[in-house]
Amino acid sequence: MRAVRAIRIAVLVSLLAAVLPRHAPCQRGKDQEAFNQAKVLMFDKKWEEARGVFQRIIRDYSSSSVVPQAYFFSARCLQLQGRFQEAIPAYQDFLSRYPAEPFLPAEARNAVVEMSASLFEKGDASHKDLLLAGLGDNRKEVRYFTALRCSYLEDRQLNSRVVPILKEITRDETERDLLDRARIALLRIDPKALSVQKPTEKTPEDDVPRAGRNADTRLFHLEVLEEGSSKPKVELKIPVSLAQLAVAALDESTRREMRKKGIDVDNIWESLKRMGPTDILTFRDGRNVVKIWIK
Repeated sequence: MRAVRAIRIAVLVSLLAAVLPRHAPCQRGKDQEAFNQAKVLMFDKKWEEARGVFQRIIRDYSSSSVVPQAYFFSARCLQLQGRFQEAIPAYQDFLSRYPAEPFLPAEARNAVVEMSASLFEKGDASHKDLLLAGLGDNRKEVRYFTALRCSYLEDRQLNSRVVPILKEITRDETERDLLDRARIALLRIDPKALSVQKPTEKTPEDDVPRAGRNADTRLFHLEVLEEGSSKPKVELKIPVSLAQLAVAALDESTRREMRKKGIDVDNIWESLKRMGPTDILTFRDGRNVVKIWIK
């Protein structure tokens, strides 16, 4: 009987050895150790070495809790190397495998939008459908991010989808930074959308507590007239506070171009303050005459 029992135990042990992963006894801790190593490599900007470690985690520790993050950061390493054509499907692979992973899916979707927009700006419109999908996403954080990013792109179809989302932000949201970014984006695409608002929509002054509102309700006027013409080809009228915000948001390259045209963009508001109520700041841009005043 003892011999039979010993045989049974031996058979059971051999069966367990066959079905359990060979690395199971030592896997605990090694997956996290490898993951930490990969993150250090990323910190040192050794993107391809880090990606190799993340890929090894996916291959050797498939049941580990760090595998979803390994998929995400493997895609991030491709993105950081500028390999957008490879990074986009890598992020999509992560999203298809782990759509319910906390936090990371939102970052992955925004990364796909950012890279697709960057490729579009370089003349590659092959990922335009991803931008349109982002604009139609039912998650507002994805929809908002896509709209703000696409506001820099010159494409009529995209712009027609972007404007309603930007107006949605100015109507429904209260976060000041988000509101300011949406207003600046509208100023780039459709300035009239800011100056013609429905009574139920917020105005820039709605975000200022009533007790602290400035009684100054002046408007910033801008006209661009082609040489020899009396009718403006561009006409803009918006609240002064919003115009100041738009100028403050100009990037350095735009500021340099404006300085070349004789516009002291850094001190333009001081110049306007010193002007009388009927004074107009005028300068030439090629064949165009640009006029600015506050009334």
